[in-house]
Amino acid sequence: MKLNYKLVLTLVSLSAVLGTSCQKETLDQKPQASLDATTAIKDAASLTAATLGIYSGFQSGSYHGLRYFAFADLYADNMSHTGTFPSFATIANKQILPDNTEVGSMWNSMYSTINRANTVIAAIPSIADQSVVKDNVLAETRILRANVYFDLIRYWGGSKTGFNQAGGVGVPLVLTPTLVEADAAPRVRATEATVLGQVITDLDFAIGISTFANKNVTGRVGKDYAKALRARVALYMGDYATAQTYATELITSTRYALTAGADYKNIWALKNTSESLWEIQYEPTNSNSIAFFYYTTATGGRNEIATASGLNTAHEAGDLRQLVNASTTGGAATNLKTLKFTRVATGDDNVVMFRLSELYLIRAEARAQIGTDLVGALSDLNVVRARAGLAVSAAATTADLMTAILKERRVEFAHEGHRFFDLKRTNTLSSTLGASLFGISGVFDNTFRALWPIPQREVLTSGGIIAQNTGY
Repeated sequence: MKLNYKLVLTLVSLSAVLGTSCQKETLDQKPQASLDATTAIKDAASLTAATLGIYSGFQSGSYHGLRYFAFADLYADNMSHTGTFPSFATIANKQILPDNTEVGSMWNSMYSTINRANTVIAAIPSIADQSVVKDNVLAETRILRANVYFDLIRYWGGSKTGFNQAGGVGVPLVLTPTLVEADAAPRVRATEATVLGQVITDLDFAIGISTFANKNVTGRVGKDYAKALRARVALYMGDYATAQTYATELITSTRYALTAGADYKNIWALKNTSESLWEIQYEPTNSNSIAFFYYTTATGGRNEIATASGLNTAHEAGDLRQLVNASTTGGAATNLKTLKFTRVATGDDNVVMFRLSELYLIRAEARAQIGTDLVGALSDLNVVRARAGLAVSAAATTADLMTAILKERRVEFAHEGHRFFDLKRTNTLSSTLGASLFGISGVFDNTFRALWPIPQREVLTSGGIIAQNTGY
């Protein structure tokens, strides 16, 4: 049975955008086809509808329905801009301005999704329906909220040299729903440590609920995804012991299995394979425009983005992933496409949010950084390489392993939204992409571009309460 995230129930507060300064004219509008959030979530059916509304937020084209993951590769060196949108061009050129419409739309979409989660979380205690296992719903919604806040930090937070360092900046942290005008008052940005602390608190809550299933209904997050995300967050924070612990637990659970190398493209072609921990679900009646943005007009698309030629040549000879990451569908080498998204006409490509190969590479990196099990780190790296049809790596030191792991992550997760964040968290933006873009070159200091600008509207309409990132 396919899961359709399409909203069945529309709540007044679900259309509000948290963390932004709402126009009074907008707030004064009386919705004609929606329900008051203070009374709408009252039983199992309405709770399910509202919970699916959170997933619908993730589906947005301004969030994981395209822009969030695509821009993480476009802002680095995995993708190129082949279309006409100026807002995409400035991202590809690493010259983002605070008034970029894509930046504002992403921010708004993500805070709207947080508000949906907060609305459900606030409503759960008052639900009298005995069929509802409240802790399970709380676990699910808090995982989703944690996911969004971590995603916000990755673009707009942290520091020039990575994450979880002294002076790291965060984003506005809002944990209650926007129900009335006063709730929409702008909040000052919390510190990075505070936001990441809330992410961990939410994930740990879900992990600690004994009745919450490891694997939820297809298309919805379970406890395993909370543990996987906990491992990813720990890796970003340099908490390598925790990253290794959760990665090991999931790898050895045997609940997930790597797809065979010859069938690598089937991870996306078949959907919801045994390698995936969570995929955002799409179908023709609830579609996305991902493939449309990739593919040429001759195949029904708009040819806005493509594989960068540098990614194509980054693959080693015989790498089974190359034709998936950089197929020849688009023509010339600078206009190559990916087979991870192919459904132009129907728009029902799923978005894979986490898969088993990442857990192997998280554990490899954690082991390499801890330094006491370099053999184990190499073994994990070679699991992924072997699946890709490549010879074993000879990396033996922590430095060599880190170089090999980051190279492997680049090709393994191409078009999945990891590249910019991997370079940012390892402080290798300047050394990889050039000092003229992300370092100090002559009299120009571009290190500030490791953080995206807070949308200009947020800064202006908040009266300066929401501070802009340095340099913009």
